[in-house]
Amino acid sequence: MLPVQSCSLSSGNAFVSIRRDRGAGSEFQAPALRSIHLAPPPALPESSQAEPLAGDLLARSAWSFLGIYLLLVVLILAGTWALITQDWVRQQKVQETELSSLAHSLAEMLEHDLADADRALRSLGRMQAKALSANTENLRELARQELLQAPHIARLSIWSAKGQEIMGVQQNMLATTLSSPLPSVELFRRQPQQGLLIHTAIVGADGLRYLPVERIQRGAQGELQGYGVALLEVTTLEQYFRAIRLTDSDQASLLDGDTRLLTSMPVETDAPMPDFRRLLASQANGQRPDKAFGTTYEIDGESQVGVFRWLSRYPLIVEAARPTAVARAGFTAMKRRLLTGAGALIGLLGLLTWLIYADSQRHRSARASLGRINASLEERVSRRTAELEQSNREMIAFSYSISHDLRAPLRAINGFAHALREDFSERLDDQGRDYLDRICRASVRMGELIDELLALANVSRAPLVIEELDLTLIASDIVEELRLASPERQVLFQAQANLHVEGDEALLRNALTNLIGNAWKFTRGRRPAVISFTAEEEAEFIRFTLADNGIGFDMAHAKRLFQPFQQLHGNQGFGGTGIGLASVRRIIERHGGQIWAEADPEQGASFIFTLPLRARVIRRRRK
Repeated sequence: MLPVQSCSLSSGNAFVSIRRDRGAGSEFQAPALRSIHLAPPPALPESSQAEPLAGDLLARSAWSFLGIYLLLVVLILAGTWALITQDWVRQQKVQETELSSLAHSLAEMLEHDLADADRALRSLGRMQAKALSANTENLRELARQELLQAPHIARLSIWSAKGQEIMGVQQNMLATTLSSPLPSVELFRRQPQQGLLIHTAIVGADGLRYLPVERIQRGAQGELQGYGVALLEVTTLEQYFRAIRLTDSDQASLLDGDTRLLTSMPVETDAPMPDFRRLLASQANGQRPDKAFGTTYEIDGESQVGVFRWLSRYPLIVEAARPTAVARAGFTAMKRRLLTGAGALIGLLGLLTWLIYADSQRHRSARASLGRINASLEERVSRRTAELEQSNREMIAFSYSISHDLRAPLRAINGFAHALREDFSERLDDQGRDYLDRICRASVRMGELIDELLALANVSRAPLVIEELDLTLIASDIVEELRLASPERQVLFQAQANLHVEGDEALLRNALTNLIGNAWKFTRGRRPAVISFTAEEEAEFIRFTLADNGIGFDMAHAKRLFQPFQQLHGNQGFGGTGIGLASVRRIIERHGGQIWAEADPEQGASFIFTLPLRARVIRRRRK
């Protein structure tokens, strides 16, 4: 099925529209032609009676314009405020979404690192419980394997129940020796249910930050066996944060379950931090939310937008924050643009209102003069209107015939050509798309020619668009199009160079298309076919001759040659409508020239037409 598509071909006052509905084939609709009825204007009142009435109307109009202007100002301001509010809500949602995604990504990575550290400490604890009397080499080997699997763990150490370090192994790539902090023996004694503790980040001898992770080690019977400590590299987490943050002003903080600050990113030693305990207590009401929540707080007078997310497996909180000024930068810029646009629009409307009022005042003074001369014009207007109505009815009938009968096939060609280009362009090669473009251009040109035929019915009133033309180029373009349409034809076309003339391009192209098309058509039985286009300058005219070696015709029928719907070879399968040469004659005569033909049966034909050296019209195209 074809999707809904539409295309239009328009020129002048006529157009075609094509609509294709999915699953319903193709439907072509042409707009109905509307008649133009000219009626005499109503008689204006006398000057003495018109002036007071006009003054009242203009006064009411001035107040009406002012009321409309004020109403539009109110609507513009209300619409601007609504857009600003909508953008404010949208920006808030965007910022919270971005910060929530940032916090979520950090939480996932941190959970992964903590899971690796927890797994390594559990493995070391199990081995410690099985081999208390053995040496520590097996523990060291297991620790080295765990470090190889988790490069973000900088050091693993095992401590006895009395707080003495039994074994410690660090990554081989570290340039300096790290030392683990003492285990929290007293804390584990007070809170024996604690399994995993995460402490505030420490700074190692190499100047880097490390996050201590401590786990109590128990034996098979639950007795205290010792402690395991792992140091996680904060640098790796900070590099990941710098890579995924959306602005350089974004910050992140890591808090423990008691909302104590463990570390922040990026490292800002002097940066103040908010009271997270009070902030979370007021926002979360002392409960741990299932999802992240956002809030706004201030640090040293600078507002921040922050989002907090709890880790699902560990007692940690990740906070992602962004300065409010940075978060609202897009909103501020949009607000400024909206207010500027609203102000400009209100100013333009005010100027337009003033211009309309000034114009109404000018019309007020002109109305008195028009009223004095109106009486003398009414009779002539009525008589002229009757003549124009008769001419209009004849024009409507002719226009309907042309538009209805000639546009129907053109509508189908143009519509399906556009549909093929839009729906199946990717299936065609360059030559196929070029053919489609030629079809579309040819259909548009045909629409223009139809419009010119309609204009011929009113040729006595429609001015020509005069410009300098090269008939040699126009004729060559026409022959090239005929060659593309009939590539099997062998036609020798000879055209004299630089055949310049002044005239209407569309009409003269139409005339040459008909003449060359006839020569092309009536030479199809010749091998080779020969068509020549020459010119000879005379006193005030240029005489053009288009000759061919086709089948010719009997000069006894030459009088019928340029009459509408007359075909001398209509029964010989050459086709045609019989209006081409009639249109050519009217075009040549409209330019102030003449046209006639000379021929003999089976000896070819010559069409001679003259055009003035200088167009005999006053109106020309403005440069």
